[in-house]
This record gives sequence, C-alpha cells and structure tokens, in this order.
Amino acid sequence: MVEADTKVIEKDDRELREGEVIVGVATTPEEKIERLEVVTDRYKLQGYLQGVPFAWVDLDAKEVVEDNGYSLLEQNLEPAVFEKFLKEGLLISFRDSEQLYIDKYHWQSIQFVARNEQGYVGSVRLIMDTPDDQHCKFGLPTLCDKAIEIDEEWREAANKVTAELSQFAKLKEAPASVTVGLLRAVAQYSKKNNIEEWVATTDNMVVKLLNGIFFNFGLPKIGKSVQYLGSESTPILINIEQSLKNAEEKASSKEMARFIRGEEVKGFEWYTGI
Repeated sequence: MVEADTKVIEKDDRELREGEVIVGVATTPEEKIERLEVVTDRYKLQGYLQGVPFAWVDLDAKEVVEDNGYSLLEQNLEPAVFEKFLKEGLLISFRDSEQLYIDKYHWQSIQFVARNEQGYVGSVRLIMDTPDDQHCKFGLPTLCDKAIEIDEEWREAANKVTAELSQFAKLKEAPASVTVGLLRAVAQYSKKNNIEEWVATTDNMVVKLLNGIFFNFGLPKIGKSVQYLGSESTPILINIEQSLKNAEEKASSKEMARFIRGEEVKGFEWYTGI
C-alpha cells in the first residue's frame, strides 16, 4: 500500500480551543471516514455529485476504507455497478455510516484531514503513482483520464509528476485557516518524501483562489478546462517551490508562504499540529 509517514504530522488529541486547527495524516478508519464525509458534504453542496451513481453494500465503511476495501467492493458490488465505480466513483451507503462518495483512487492516496473545535472540517489527499506498488495501478487521473487533455508543451513535464493533489475541500462554515493548514501539511509531507511537484484538475474557482491575492501561487494551466466531477475544472501543474517563491514576492501572501514552508509565523498562531 501507499505508506504514510505519521511522524511528519503530529496530531493532538486534546480538546481544541476556539480558533485552533489540527491537520494530520488520516491513519485510522474513523479519520478516513470523517475525511470522506467532508468531501461528500462539500461535493453535494456544490452540485458536483449530480448524476453520480449510488449503491448500498452490506459492509461497514470501516472495512472498506482500509487496505482490502477495493477487493471487498469488487466482491460485493454487481459487476455493472463496479464498472460504474471504476469510471466515476460511487455514492455508497454502508451499514455503519451515512452515504459516502468514494472512488478507485482512495487506496493509492495519502489522506490528510483537518479538525477544529467543531469537528472534522477539511480534506486533501495526494494520489500517488508508484509503479512498484500494487495499489497504484490506476496512475494519476489528470494524466490518465481521456477527458483531460494536456497541452503538448506541458506533456513531458506533466508525465514526470508522481503525485496528484485531490479532494481539496473544507466545510462551507469552516474558516480559511483550514485551507492554509491543509496546504502546509501536504507541502511538508511532500518535502520529507522528495515530492517536488503535483498535478491537479481543479475547479476553476479553486484555481482562481490559489492564483489570487491571498496565495499568489502563479499556477500554470496545462490544458483546457473540462467538465470534471460536475464542475468546470482546469488541469494545473504545481511546482511547490516555485509556487511558494511566487507567493513570497507579494506582500499579501509572503507570510502565508513562509508558514506553508513550515516556519513559525506571527499571525498564524491558530494553527497547531506540526
């Protein structure tokens, strides 16, 4: 399986004070389910899951989110439904959980989850493409999905990338600090594991946010916008170091960039966990 170095993120189980955010690698079944609940709730709110097929399985979600969950779904879903799962994911109702959106990349990803005093409020994952890992048999969606076309000038660079940023979401009522905390966590994990770049096919509103006045990442678009998971989305290439350098050049995003690098920055005291 894709292994998460849980030493990268030190999670704190104490009661959180108002304004604090904890971000960490989701390692337990409960944390993985909580992350999926954030994604499902947010995607439903945005209308991303309209038309996505659904199913009920006589399994516990705790079983399915773990290592052998893919095989369990293959055994318990009708072949036609399993094919739909492979193509676009499924909204699945389990014995022990509300409906969750889950796709075939779940088992080849490092998953991060954010929580504050209200509970679990944020999600991001890195889908990994590791050729010698049996779980990484689907590649990266941005590079493998035939609906996504990478411009010729970017194809060589994109094909060298081994990680995809995915399911970057927070609950609507959650503060902006959740977004920054998640980026810090996934950037620090990537640094420790020698991951320099990510690809992503991201909702155009999120691309606008990341290239806007608060982040100033200057992310290049590497293909045309497509209808992807229910929204107008664009493939992008994220060179982590270059993105942070771009942000540091602007006064509005300099401190945020330093924080994502892992520095202690005044004004970001709301964040704990690394």
